[in-house]
Amino acid sequence: MLSDAEFLEQFDAGTLDLGTFDHEAHFRAAWLCLRSAPFKEAVSRLRRGLKRLAISAGQPQRYHETITVAYTRLIHRQMRLLHDPPWEEFKTRSAELLAPDIAALRALYGQDTLEAPESRKTFVPPPAWNIEPVERFLREFSAYQEDLDARPVDDPVADPPAGGWTGAERRAAEPVCVTAVLAVADVEQSARWYGAAFGFDVAPFPQRPPYQFALLSRGGAEMMLRAAPDPATVAPTPGWALYVRLSGGRIRELYASLSESCEIVRPLQRMPYHDVEFEVRDLDGYIVVVSEWLDAAGDIPDALGEDTGGDTA
Repeated sequence: MLSDAEFLEQFDAGTLDLGTFDHEAHFRAAWLCLRSAPFKEAVSRLRRGLKRLAISAGQPQRYHETITVAYTRLIHRQMRLLHDPPWEEFKTRSAELLAPDIAALRALYGQDTLEAPESRKTFVPPPAWNIEPVERFLREFSAYQEDLDARPVDDPVADPPAGGWTGAERRAAEPVCVTAVLAVADVEQSARWYGAAFGFDVAPFPQRPPYQFALLSRGGAEMMLRAAPDPATVAPTPGWALYVRLSGGRIRELYASLSESCEIVRPLQRMPYHDVEFEVRDLDGYIVVVSEWLDAAGDIPDALGEDTGGDTA
């Protein structure tokens, strides 16, 4: 078996034995690229190497952009969750990703998307990454901002402060992201809980535990965990700490899963404002509200105890 250095050198040069370059070899190539550089640079290196091998085999059409990028993203997430162990251990603990039928990707995309010609040529993000709602929000918010800025001075949107509007409010620095930060007793354990519950990618700091903080992200959603100076002092205030909005129609499955291992503060209910919600307590005692709008939710109890006799609108 080639050493890591020999494998990567031959991969870069396009001289690996194509007869033995199977799914596990693809997996190893991605793992080595990710260990040697940040994600963006690692994907570029992997793309170049895979395209070289496809060309040397006389089959340049075999390269698949979407599978390459998305699969590397899944491997990158697994490396972070497992704290980047040696190759043999990583391979043993990543059996799902090593499955030759790439079931992990098919679960994200479905068969039709991966077989579409456009996904072979350009990267198509999976629906589970929830990009469209984020883009829609940004479009709507931009339109709102444009309307706000176009209003005349004598047509305020709210009661002016003492002394009137000065215009400084609109010239202030514009935030592009606001991220919730939770103080936790153990960053590693809390990150694992949120990663398992909501599929967050976890980027901890420093690279090895004990971690001081971690950025959790998926699609357009982000949150941060930071280590409390004294774990014994972590005492969440009463009420909601996070409001997690879902898409994809899987809130029932998530509720059933979390009910087996977590404290459910409020059961799954239909709300008067037509969302479906439940509340769960995380490892540190924070209450997390999970919400989703469903077309068909007649089987879910109404929060007000009313029987609507059918699905919510």
